[in-house]
Amino acid sequence: MSLYQSREYIPAEILLSFELPEHDRILLSDYLTERSGRRVTIRTPKKGASKYLCAMAVKDAADHSANYVRHESDREKTLVNLAQMLCLEVVPQRIEAYDISNLGDEHITAGMVVAVDGKLKKSEYRTFNIRSTAIQDDYASMTEAISRRLAHIGEENSSMSECPDLILLDGGKGHVSVIKELMREIPVFGMVKDEHHKTRTLTDEENELNIARHPDVFRLIYEIQEEVHRYTVGRMTGAKRKTLKTSSLEKIHGIGPAKSKLLLSHFGSLTALKNASEHEIADVPGISQTDAENIYNHFRGQTKTKNNGD
Repeated sequence: MSLYQSREYIPAEILLSFELPEHDRILLSDYLTERSGRRVTIRTPKKGASKYLCAMAVKDAADHSANYVRHESDREKTLVNLAQMLCLEVVPQRIEAYDISNLGDEHITAGMVVAVDGKLKKSEYRTFNIRSTAIQDDYASMTEAISRRLAHIGEENSSMSECPDLILLDGGKGHVSVIKELMREIPVFGMVKDEHHKTRTLTDEENELNIARHPDVFRLIYEIQEEVHRYTVGRMTGAKRKTLKTSSLEKIHGIGPAKSKLLLSHFGSLTALKNASEHEIADVPGISQTDAENIYNHFRGQTKTKNNGD
């Protein structure tokens, strides 16, 4: 029943591989009929093609369940192997990985991705906009990001209250050396890339540990390193785009950073603002009639210039 509570489409007939008590069958049929707006029949076929379909569904479910159990077992073995390789005191149930991305000295961003029980958990990814340095400094940026992250451990009602069992850094010995100064209890390793920017080894600052001999561990580390890089670059690029939009608005007379953010927040996108009427722009709290007129004329002037050039 829970399957059809979240689905808009409900079929006219539902086949079961098992017998359902008559009272429950009628109750369920009436409920689904009311939800779908048409009569829904529920039955357990005794023979023929319908019974064969039910048998196939049962087999597929059993196969899926077996595959799930096997994959869970494989992930657990991988984490045990990783713990043995790194000489960890516990099997790392929660792994956090960090990377730094920037465009020169601008939009310095630290990304954090999380793997729980060997599976990436996107709901716990976090981004840190670096504030402590105005120049490109990966060590200082990583230090700020992880310091801010660790400050939340043990906090009530915080999504980052849980302490990681292992921290991985997209970087080498230098990164590990700097971050080890922040903590003594949490193991820290660097994910070292080769000349092709692909995962090569792990480092504990003093030694490099070859993970290529352990395909399961290599796949896990490779997946985590690629994901943290993808995520961090994506968030940095998003911040850059947002800045470009606000800076383009600041070219309009009377519009500064604060009003630019107000406008983009109100309309949701630069395109929507460009298509807005002067009246709609003036309705934005904090935007005067003069501002609205300047904005409207600015974009209409751009449109007219483009049209004349066609």
